Amino acid sequence: MRYLSADLVFPIHIPPVCEGILVVDDNGIIIDLLDPVKNEIPSTLHIERFNGILCPGFVNTHCHLELSHMKGRLLQKKGLPEFISEMVEKRNGSKEEISNAMFQADNEMFTNGIVAVGDISNSSISSIVKKKSKIYYHTFVELFDISSDRADKVFNDGIDLQKEFSENGLIASIVPHSFYTVSDQLMKLICVNTEKSKSIFSIHNQETLGENEMFEKGTGALIDKMQKLTSAFSNWKKSGKSSLATFIERFNPKFSVQLVHNTFTGPFDLQMMLRKNSRIYWCLCINANLFIENVTPDIPMFTKEKCLVTIGTDSYASNLSLSVLDELRMIAYKYPKITMEEMLTWATINGADFLQISDKYGSFEKGKKPGINLISGIDIKPLKLKNVSKLQKLF
Repeated sequence: MRYLSADLVFPIHIPPVCEGILVVDDNGIIIDLLDPVKNEIPSTLHIERFNGILCPGFVNTHCHLELSHMKGRLLQKKGLPEFISEMVEKRNGSKEEISNAMFQADNEMFTNGIVAVGDISNSSISSIVKKKSKIYYHTFVELFDISSDRADKVFNDGIDLQKEFSENGLIASIVPHSFYTVSDQLMKLICVNTEKSKSIFSIHNQETLGENEMFEKGTGALIDKMQKLTSAFSNWKKSGKSSLATFIERFNPKFSVQLVHNTFTGPFDLQMMLRKNSRIYWCLCINANLFIENVTPDIPMFTKEKCLVTIGTDSYASNLSLSVLDELRMIAYKYPKITMEEMLTWATINGADFLQISDKYGSFEKGKKPGINLISGIDIKPLKLKNVSKLQKLF
């Protein structure tokens, strides 16, 4: 049995406890949380005291593990259309190179206090890493193709890939890449499958201004780039509405839907989605947004509406680290009025709820094994992350 204490303990499901004492067994299972104000603490207890805060392990709800070999390959701040071009040109690598990079990335995430990951996969190459990992993975088998004629084949290939992950003992669900890279027919097949299987649904959303422009006007840098990359976009037809508004009717209100990036999501689309579905999760990958577009989402807009926000790292193609703490530090730097309690909720229980693993992760509730992170090098009054803030994984 261990007794862990810090300046503040963030259980997440209840308010933070000043100098709380977290009681855990040798496997990291939460036995109790003692509040010195409410509980008499025996003087004989061997309490391990730390400077900083204790919080549950982080949940990274959006990553691309199989792109880990692309670290440092792509140029920054060139916009999504150029990013896509470079991805097509530089994505390839040997199986050994890709595998080694994935193992390193997985270990980095574990060391950085990440206990669970929602991971995008276009192949089964990551399955061996996930089987051996100490991290819980939910794999999103990502499909894309805008030809309606190929929708059935692409979907069935996705089913086969999902089965490969399942045969390796891994949880997987089928999702679309984005609104502009799937046909209406393929989107319908995916959504029907999500409803039947009661699985979870994640999709890249409004990552660049050109995404809305191509739907609203049929013009812009993104559609120009996609038409140059493939003739499949030659017959693109505008809808006259934003990308999210165009596909809103595809979403069953019962879905747990995660929209990723949301860099150019505006108030109209936000309100539209909140009216449609109360279980919408808005995933922020702020360092990837800065890497690709050098723009950040309007995060205060999401906090004002008390949205269910989650945190993702995206991939090494679009980020310099796979650290949720780095994401929180950047949010704190760009938006200093957002509280630590809000950000930790996003990085823990919200992600666990979305991935449907909150029975084990996301909070310091009795019986859970959520991981325990110590964050030091912070300001306690007022409570604030700093550039020198560091993370140590205690469990």
